[in-house]
Parts: sequence; structure tokens; C-alpha cells
Amino acid sequence: MPSNLPTPFSFKDMMADISGRQPSPAVDFDPPTLTSLQVPLANATVGVLVSCGVHTAEDAAFASTNDLTYRLVSRDIELDELVLGHQAAIRKYALQDLNCAYPRDRLLELEAEGLFAKLAPHAVSLVGAISDQERLMQETVPQIYEEFRKQGVDLVLLLPFCPACHTTVPLIARALEKRGLSTVMTSCLWERVHEYKAPRTAFLDFPMGCPAGRPGAPEQQRRVITAALSVAVDIRDAWGVQELPIEWGTSGAGADDWRSEVRQIYIDDAEGLARRADSLTESRTTLAGQETAFAIRCAC
Repeated sequence: MPSNLPTPFSFKDMMADISGRQPSPAVDFDPPTLTSLQVPLANATVGVLVSCGVHTAEDAAFASTNDLTYRLVSRDIELDELVLGHQAAIRKYALQDLNCAYPRDRLLELEAEGLFAKLAPHAVSLVGAISDQERLMQETVPQIYEEFRKQGVDLVLLLPFCPACHTTVPLIARALEKRGLSTVMTSCLWERVHEYKAPRTAFLDFPMGCPAGRPGAPEQQRRVITAALSVAVDIRDAWGVQELPIEWGTSGAGADDWRSEVRQIYIDDAEGLARRADSLTESRTTLAGQETAFAIRCAC
């Protein structure tokens, strides 16, 4: 990290401290196959994948974990008409301003200003708390790829939400890239960046649940998205991470008070966290030591 920024937040360290349990073994994927953006960003159609589970009130609700379905969300639907399907406690930020997790308003503004040519008609939305990763990659991801292909997408912006999403979404990014679709992902979990190695990552040392910036801060959200999309242009030939020097709040004392707030969120949600963890464990097979075989089977 740049010397003027604090040490990145570690979810693993926080949870080990809260629970008294040792974290699960780290995974270490090889760098992925990259597909460079084939057109200038100003001429690109940008697709969006979010793992916060937004959907319309008419759509079927998502299960809280291991839901391998997705919803298509029209760019024309106002955010106040959408439901936030992800039930993790970290959703508090997106409940204040959905743009911090699904930045539709900011993307439409940047499209109008010509940063890119077109925002795809529909975003792909799922709940990323998924441990059944084999089925996700082999059954759901090919369908997601087809959704973007049919919309003429040149570049996919992926925005992971909760800690589990930060394992699911990088795998999706790797698989889309291997199928020939350029991607860029924002991330708020430093250790997961280097374990799962999404093809191009814009790292943001912000609370989980805020992959597009702080709620109620539209100018900051625009900076985050603009910087993330520039990573798709800058990182072309080899896996890489760009650490974004964007602070959560004003510099100085209290600028990173969100860390203690996130810790308290998880302490207060101990019962719900344990319930979701138990549900995810039922279908989980550790990838530690199995990364290469998994990547071959799952085309990622």
C-alpha cells in the first residue's frame, strides 16, 4: 500500500479475534488468463455484476446462502424501486444509499459524460454468499456470460458485497475473462485479492458492503468507479492490482473509524453470522491446495 495509507483492513484477523478461532487455510490461485479490452473505454459497452442481490419487488426473493440463480436488473429502474436481497449485516450501508453497492446512478452519469459509450441494458445481480462453487462455475457462470454477450458488453465491472462475495466474485471474474470477456473488479478485502486473483482489481480500503464508495457521497462514488474503469485500461497483459488512494472520510483523526464500526456490526450480528456460516459450510469444499485442479475444471 502507499505509505500514506493505513494497513489494509483484514477480515480474517478481525474474525479470528472476535471468535477466538483460527482462520481457514488461505488459497493461492495462479494468475488468471487475461482478455484485454478490445476497444477504447470511450467506445465500450460496460456491463455490471453485483453480488448484493438487488432485485425488483416482482422478482422471486433470493435465498440467504447458496442461491445459484441471478436476476437481471434494468438500468431504467429507479433504485428506490429495488429490494436489497443480501441479508448480511454489512448491508446497513447499502440501505442508506444503494449506489455504494449497485452504483446505477453514478454509472448513468458517467455514461452521459462520455467516460464510456454505453451502460448495458441490464445488470446481473446475485447473492454472492455461495460455497457451492463447483456448480456456480459450471452451471451459472456460462449463463451469466451469455447474458453479457447478448448485450454486446465489452467490459464487466464486478462489485463484491460481503466477505463470502469476495471469494465468489473473483472466481466469476476469472471465468468470464477466460471466456474472452474483459473484466475489472473492485475489492474491499486485501487478503482475498491476493488469494483469488481476479484478473484486474481496484482495491479500496473501505468497509465491506461499499465496493463503489461511501453512502451519500456521490462525488467519491464517481471517483471510485472512474478509477476502477481506468484499471481495465491500464492492466492489459498480466494479473494486477491497483490500490486506490481514496479515503473513506476526511483525512486526519477519525478518517478510518469505520473499522471499529464494522467490528461492532459483526459482534452484534453474531447469531446471524453463525447461522449463515453453518449454511455455507454444508456445501463447502476447501480450495486450499486444490486451486489448479479447480481452475481447470471450472474454466477459470
